[in-house]
Amino acid sequence: MPIEALARPVIDALLRAFDRAQKARLQGNARKALSEAITELILITPDLQKARAKIAVAKAAGIIDSELFVAERMLKKVRKSAKRGKGKIASEKGGAGKRPAPRRLRKKGPKRRR
Repeated sequence: MPIEALARPVIDALLRAFDRAQKARLQGNARKALSEAITELILITPDLQKARAKIAVAKAAGIIDSELFVAERMLKKVRKSAKRGKGKIASEKGGAGKRPAPRRLRKKGPKRRR
């Protein structure tokens, strides 16, 4: 019985340390995703889906930082400019890789004589 009484606090301390390490790793990954989201929004043709998902990861990890507010504000501005038609921006549904429509050619008919 005395061994269990001595081992219990040690086990609890180890479990708390493990939880702290796991939380720190999660927040580190969330900060990395947040910086990637900002980088994505700076691009000429940003993918808004990716940026929105990375911002959601940072929110889920519990990061409340100035970087998060900057990323959210940038996302709003990029979406707003996309609605206005400024620049070439990937659509919300992932239309970044679509090709432009081919030109319509006039049907060739018989040549007219003058």
